[in-house]
Amino acid sequence: MATRAKIHIARREEGVSFSDKPEKVMVSIYNHYDGYPEGLGVTLASYLDGYRITNGLGRDNEYIFNGLGCLAASLIAELKDGPGNIYIEDPNVPHTWIDYDYYVWGDDNKDIWISIFDDRECIFVGLPTELLDKYEV
Repeated sequence: MATRAKIHIARREEGVSFSDKPEKVMVSIYNHYDGYPEGLGVTLASYLDGYRITNGLGRDNEYIFNGLGCLAASLIAELKDGPGNIYIEDPNVPHTWIDYDYYVWGDDNKDIWISIFDDRECIFVGLPTELLDKYEV
């Protein structure tokens, strides 16, 4: 049986708590299998850990995303390995039967944060390294 999840890329906004679902989302990615925190959550955190978001490129372009759109595109490229499983979806259209919602929060020159919601409540908020500490087996 599939453990379905959606990954939402959201800009950090003043006054919006990481433990609340934001109204504005840049892009949503549907993940059909292994969406539980010990699976998809660890995959996301492992990929994002150590990266930062900038506004522009410079001499040292290792471990950076040039804006939130670059982060979203890079994450899709990392997750997609063939047909199926990973799909880009309209963030304004709800998807039925989702077990977990992940929010990857970012903005220029700010830390990347991840929130995880199950079907009832927020079950995790933190930096990628904190997610790895909690869920990595």
